[in-house]
Amino acid sequence: MGVATLLNIGCFVLCFLFTQNGKASGNSQLPVATKVWWTSINFKTILEWEPKPSGYAYTVEFFGKKTDVQKSPRCIKIQTTECDLTSFLLNLTDSYTAHVISEPIETVDKTEEYPYTRSDKFTPYKDTKIGQPTFKIEENEAKDNIKLLIETPLSSIRGPNNTFLSIQEIFKKDLEYVTYYRKAASTGKKEAKSKINEIDVPVDRGESYCFTVNIVIPSRTDENQQSQESATHCSHSEKPFYEEYGIGVLIGLILAPVLLLVAIVMGVCCCRRKKNANKDANSLDGVPLKGV
Repeated sequence: MGVATLLNIGCFVLCFLFTQNGKASGNSQLPVATKVWWTSINFKTILEWEPKPSGYAYTVEFFGKKTDVQKSPRCIKIQTTECDLTSFLLNLTDSYTAHVISEPIETVDKTEEYPYTRSDKFTPYKDTKIGQPTFKIEENEAKDNIKLLIETPLSSIRGPNNTFLSIQEIFKKDLEYVTYYRKAASTGKKEAKSKINEIDVPVDRGESYCFTVNIVIPSRTDENQQSQESATHCSHSEKPFYEEYGIGVLIGLILAPVLLLVAIVMGVCCCRRKKNANKDANSLDGVPLKGV
């Protein structure tokens, strides 16, 4: 091989490396996403990040241990800072990672690689937050037992018949219910649990009880085990009001409006006195002094 040939090959290699190095430095000038995080409740899952782009766009790609690399058609060259991936993360036990890629608004070379920010791993079955359950109160005829009938929220996952599955249908036996309850006139709480969506609570006859309900998933880490707490509901009491809440509360409820009325009357009287005093002062200013 001649010297001229070697020189030509060397020049070609140097030119190639130079052009590749130029591409890399140009790409590195694009700002990358920061603070990439997952927001998910009842399997409605959105990837979010910062900052809002200016002069460039974002594309989101994602993959899992059991899922090939994909892109959501709605999250290609977008100029927002979120991407709804609910309909793609259907293998609920898979562990997903997302890349938020910074790209020029007008891309010429589709094979060129652009800078990106990697998200933390997200496993829907373990990480999605569970919303508030609802429940109804049923009392037996003897009034010594209360049954809570609990309903879990719907998820954003559709079943075979294209209807949304409930949280209970997804987690099945890997789900428990817990209620915290107390007498209406007390602050001391008790707890009762159940593996099914009904909880029986023995109560004192005639007393009113107040309940809240949580869904619990024991297989999760401690910080993700419990759902959002339900609203508080209380049972009916057969006792007179003063027996249920005490004579002090009754006296307070009677005195409160009386004291409020007294305060209003006193305020009105003070305002009128002040107004009359100002009128008298003004009238004296307008009367000429005698003998002047």
